[in-house]
Amino acid sequence: MTTTTVLDMIGSTPLIPLRRMTQPGMAAVLIKMEAWNPSGSLKDRVVKYIVEDAERSGLLKPHHIIIDASSGNTGIAIAMIATLKGYRSRIYMPETKSVERRKIMRMWGTELVLTTGADQNSHIWAVEEAAKDTATFFYLNQNGNEGNVLSHYFGTGAELLAQTHGDIDCFVAGAGTGGTLMGVARYLRDHGRPTQIVAIEPDNSHSKIEGLLHFDGTFIPPIWDPSLISEQVRVSDEVAFETTRRLAREEGIFCGPSTGAILAVALDKARQLGEGHTVVTVGCDRGERYLSTKLVPEE
Repeated sequence: MTTTTVLDMIGSTPLIPLRRMTQPGMAAVLIKMEAWNPSGSLKDRVVKYIVEDAERSGLLKPHHIIIDASSGNTGIAIAMIATLKGYRSRIYMPETKSVERRKIMRMWGTELVLTTGADQNSHIWAVEEAAKDTATFFYLNQNGNEGNVLSHYFGTGAELLAQTHGDIDCFVAGAGTGGTLMGVARYLRDHGRPTQIVAIEPDNSHSKIEGLLHFDGTFIPPIWDPSLISEQVRVSDEVAFETTRRLAREEGIFCGPSTGAILAVALDKARQLGEGHTVVTVGCDRGERYLSTKLVPEE
């Protein structure tokens, strides 16, 4: 009889080579399928790491309500993990985010507080105000908790080095909280890999590429370390959505628009680097949570 739980299934995601979106003469492009974590995104790693670390240290008490600001994926991961562990949860999310995300969170029983879509950081200001009540709430704080970085350092980074046998010339990922980029970059650096690290952000603050942050100076995640980044590239909504559709139709991989934004740049890097090199990127989350958005064409 198996003793595996849902939490045990977080991480150890596969690394899949793209077959049809690359052409002869290009570097190999490998996609780390974080969308295949149990709740559907790479945020499962982050939430599990921070929650279990807080349990060990005693910072998270049985009576606490776990709260955070999220564009959706962290909120979904918190909803699932809090439910499994017996905690209540509350998520602050901009009203502009997809309705599917709201429904998934509510399915797992979380309380959802919607904030104004006029400010891309409104949910952050709201949760920081609530977090002042430390007797009631445990603030997961994905933007500022070093556990975000460490979950990817010991998880994603270590897995990628093992899966590629250290053969990573370029790593391309989204600039949201910065956890994936910081964790993987630090792991590769600490293990002697001179990998180019490329961060992807939307080209405007009202972008529909959910989960990525447009660095307009109004907010920089405290865990963000620009010294680890080789290049920061901005991508339009149009490019992100079209590349996401191509990924589904040409490779059979249905992810969200942030993956499309990342992949568009990864393909450019593969053309620049050429044959014999390797570009690694990330499939961030599942596409089903964007069915109500412009990602899916109307009939």
